[in-house]
Amino acid sequence: MGLTTNLPREVETLLQAFRQQLLIELPNQIYGIYLYGSIALDAYDPINSDIDIVVLLHTDPTESTIQTITHIHQSLVSANPLAKRMDGMFIPIRYLGKQNDNVPPYLYVTDGKVRKGKWDLNAVTWWTLKQHGITIYGPECKELLIDLCWDDVVQTLDYNLNHYWKRRSNNSLPFLQDGIRADAVCTMCRIMFSLEHQQVAPKVKAVRHVLNELPEEWHPLLLESIAIREGHRKSLSIWARWNRAKQTQTFLRSMIVRSSQTYLHK
Repeated sequence: MGLTTNLPREVETLLQAFRQQLLIELPNQIYGIYLYGSIALDAYDPINSDIDIVVLLHTDPTESTIQTITHIHQSLVSANPLAKRMDGMFIPIRYLGKQNDNVPPYLYVTDGKVRKGKWDLNAVTWWTLKQHGITIYGPECKELLIDLCWDDVVQTLDYNLNHYWKRRSNNSLPFLQDGIRADAVCTMCRIMFSLEHQQVAPKVKAVRHVLNELPEEWHPLLLESIAIREGHRKSLSIWARWNRAKQTQTFLRSMIVRSSQTYLHK
C-alpha cells in the first residue's frame, strides 16, 4: 500500500520498506512514525536533504528492541543507499513534547547507524511536527498531544543563537568546507526568518527572504550558500576558501547580534 502523501518516489519506496519492517518485527511497540524537517516543509532537496523521522514507541526500548532497530537500519542501508540519509529518533510516547534537557539518553539513527544519546529533541522539532508533519503510521500529527507554544520555539532559537552558534563562530576552520559553510549561513538566516515571522521555514526560502533585508556586503555569501545547497558548486582557490571561511565567521557573529537585539531584545 502506498503512503498517502506526495513524497518523492525514492523517498516513498524507502519509507514503505522502513514502515513495513518496523511493523512486522516490532508490531506491539510502534505508536507512530512521522516525518518532520525539510521534507515536511515541502523543501526536500534530493541532493542535500536528510529524511528526518520521529518514531514514537509505546514503552522504553529493551535491548532486544534496540538490536532489532539496529538490524532494520543495517538492512535498509544495504538495500538502499538513501537510507544513510535517514536521521531518526526513537522516542517513548511519554517524551512527547519534551526536550533534550528534560529526558535521559534515547535511541537515534544518523548515517545509517543507531546510537544512544541526545539528538534533535527540541521545540523546533515538535513545532514542525505538529504544524507540518507527515504521518507515515499512527495518529495524525495534529492529533498528537504536544503541549507547546511559540515562546518555547523562541527559547530554542535563543539557545541556538547565543550558545551553539556563538561557540561555533569561534573557529573559522570548519567553514572551509562548502557544505558546512552553506549550512551555517542558511541556518542563521532561517533563525532570523523564524523569529521575524513566527514560523519555521525551509532554509533556502529563508535565505532568499533575508537577502532583501541584509546589507549588500553579505549578498555574495548568501547567494553562494544557495548555490551550494542546490548543487551548483564552484571550485575556489585555497585563499578564496579561507576568505569565505573568515567571512562566514564574521557573518555568524553579526547575525547573532542582529537577531538577538531585534527579536530577543538582548
